[in-house]
Amino acid sequence: MSGEGNSGARKSGDKWYGSRKGNQYFVYEGIGEKFPEIFDSLRDGLEVKLSLEESRSIPDLRDLLIRYGKYRIKQEFAEDQYIRKLYALIPELNKSLNLILEKVAGFGLITGLTYGNEDPCNFFKRLRGLDLPGSLPGVMEEIADSAGSICALKASILSFLSEKAREVMPNTCELVGEEIAIELLYHAGSLRNLALMPASAIQVIGAEKALFKHILYGSPPPKHGSLFKVKGMSSLRTSDRGRVARFIAGKTAIALRADFAGHRIDQEKSREKIQELLKRKK
Repeated sequence: MSGEGNSGARKSGDKWYGSRKGNQYFVYEGIGEKFPEIFDSLRDGLEVKLSLEESRSIPDLRDLLIRYGKYRIKQEFAEDQYIRKLYALIPELNKSLNLILEKVAGFGLITGLTYGNEDPCNFFKRLRGLDLPGSLPGVMEEIADSAGSICALKASILSFLSEKAREVMPNTCELVGEEIAIELLYHAGSLRNLALMPASAIQVIGAEKALFKHILYGSPPPKHGSLFKVKGMSSLRTSDRGRVARFIAGKTAIALRADFAGHRIDQEKSREKIQELLKRKK
């Protein structure tokens, strides 16, 4: 913070508080209350669009940074972040269920109980009452009960997330459903990030691995990510999926920006256009 600067607006590389001219300090107007706006701009390398006022001393940077840290923590736990952090539990719960399933599925084979392409939670329900030797049936029931508790926790979290998503992202949920809306939010990091994304970026959210392979090794670019879960997409020809995904992404981008701005838009016409396009491409 040594040296002299001009009294003009701050640019990247100048002092954080404003500027200094001789023995006079010029700090951003209302820095005590507007420090979040100032430090957010500095983090992003942007010009602070606040006027300067004369001050006898430099504001206490330590105090402002402590307050800014508390502000950032609150921002980190905004409603959209609750959704992201809770949704991050779902893959871990699925891993636990799959590991349990892998170890106990063999016991079912002894009695003719096979595991197909079903929800593991349904399979665990069928573990009860197996005709196994000795005390194994009791052990299987305990395993089924423990796995059932994980399944119940997963269902409870998903139910809460769906309800919360409808509050935070009502337009997007109405357009593409709660599951896809939550996935988009999870991968993008925040509702703000989603609102700032172009449709082309929204189109491939959830296909990051394929996108990186395309960039690094020149493999074919992904045509869709989470939007592939839109009802009717899987039945389309491969050659048509990219065009349809781009159309849905465009409508989703509008819905996301409306959600971020806090506006409610009727999504019925957009849903109808998506369904018409899906039927036409089948």
